[in-house]
Amino acid sequence: MRHRPVCIVVHGGPGSDHADFKPWLSPLANDLQIIYMDLRSNGQSDRVDPAICTLEQLADDIEALRIYLGLEKFTLLGHSFGGMVAQVYAARYPESLNKLVLVCTAPSYDFYKEALTYAQKVASPEQLQFIPDLFEGRIEDEPHLIRWWDLCYDLYFHTHDEELMRETGNRPIGSLEVSNYTFKHFMPQYDVRPKLPSVHVETLIVGAKYDWITPVSQSEEIYRLLPKSRLVIFEHSGHMPFIEENEGFIDLVSGFIVGEQK
Repeated sequence: MRHRPVCIVVHGGPGSDHADFKPWLSPLANDLQIIYMDLRSNGQSDRVDPAICTLEQLADDIEALRIYLGLEKFTLLGHSFGGMVAQVYAARYPESLNKLVLVCTAPSYDFYKEALTYAQKVASPEQLQFIPDLFEGRIEDEPHLIRWWDLCYDLYFHTHDEELMRETGNRPIGSLEVSNYTFKHFMPQYDVRPKLPSVHVETLIVGAKYDWITPVSQSEEIYRLLPKSRLVIFEHSGHMPFIEENEGFIDLVSGFIVGEQK
């Protein structure tokens, strides 16, 4: 039994859950106390009216969890959409954070325009046709959602390992209603850029060279805006470097969080 720094990890989506991270982040438990959080109306959390699932409310939920668990300060790790929530949290509750880890995420809705531009270079005509269905909140039902992921999931990886993609893609408990609502109503208004320069929390920003949906330029923009940040780009990964370059990712994140305490 020994003290370990606490790290709350927040999944991407919206409409996914913490299973995105397993077993990939499990080695961090050697040095950290990891708390996996399913955002409200996602994964194993209760389903609620998606209209109340604003990014600000999701950030407030993280703060409520911190208080409930009796944590003074902690590290927050957010991936993709979870990284957007994490940035909102850092802007609202900087005094609650020891450190912040932002993985393949973006500071504003501008990421979508850049993603579509990137997709023009790497996606098939059929993928290009389907991409807006998800990101503009137009998925009609579960078969439509399954069809979208079957067609577009390989865009998220640099190396196409069919067995790996099938296994990881089937892990999360989907939540179509909150996904559609968030992409349609909340994401177009998302822009935390004006608030980031006032966030003086030590931050590790992780980008990936082959990330199509939150391209490297988005990580660079966060780095430009956050005063106490460090940027690391993984050279052989798509949107999930914690899967494709797992050992390097674990070493980087563990070293950043525990660092001199190891």
